[in-house]
Amino acid sequence: MPNILEDLYYGNISPCQRAVRPGSLVQKLAQKQSDLESNLNNSFTEEQRAIFEQYLSVSANLLDANSLDSFVTGFRLDARFAHEIFVGTDAPFAELTMDES
Repeated sequence: MPNILEDLYYGNISPCQRAVRPGSLVQKLAQKQSDLESNLNNSFTEEQRAIFEQYLSVSANLLDANSLDSFVTGFRLDARFAHEIFVGTDAPFAELTMDES
């Protein structure tokens, strides 16, 4: 059985490097965004194009920061769930025990 911690350590797990499925909503939205960006770039002056490129760069950095935060927050929430499942003892009833007879 693969060891997920070893895979993570050796870089075999990279959730941000997934391929987009052809025909998916994400693929369609990405194509629409690309088309709109091309239309905007074709209508801009050189100065406007430079400002727009800066805007796109800042937007990409903001998206990356938000994605990282969502990933970390989700991971922490999962850890809290696991902790509650395996360590939590605040249920109103005693733990279920199995007879080993």
